[in-house]
Amino acid sequence: MMYQGVLGKFPFSVTELEVCTFRDLTCNREYNYAEHKVVSGLSKLQHTGRSLDTVELTVTLFPLLPASTVNQRLEALEKLAKDGGDLPLVLGLHYMGRFVLKSQKVTHRIMHNGVTLSAEVALALQEYN
Repeated sequence: MMYQGVLGKFPFSVTELEVCTFRDLTCNREYNYAEHKVVSGLSKLQHTGRSLDTVELTVTLFPLLPASTVNQRLEALEKLAKDGGDLPLVLGLHYMGRFVLKSQKVTHRIMHNGVTLSAEVALALQEYN
């Protein structure tokens, strides 16, 4: 088994049963400034800190054996979203911090008789403070 990371209790891993990895990782950090008008001349900017970080990634779900189902993984992500708590995000050996799941978009890639055989899930996370 090879672990790529974890979001709360949801592991990103490759096992003999399935591939559940992420790609297209995007981390965004913005900085805030307040603008102060002056009587004459240009306005002045004052650094007021940073906004909460956002992370976006796409999770690929692909079972390698028929016994493994994509729906179990999708249900696990849905449970994380419904619980609404903050989750630790670890990628490789790097602890990224605590995040909440803001949105998920599921694309069912391969289907057979109404059963999803492969899917991609775009996750949008926001730093929890």
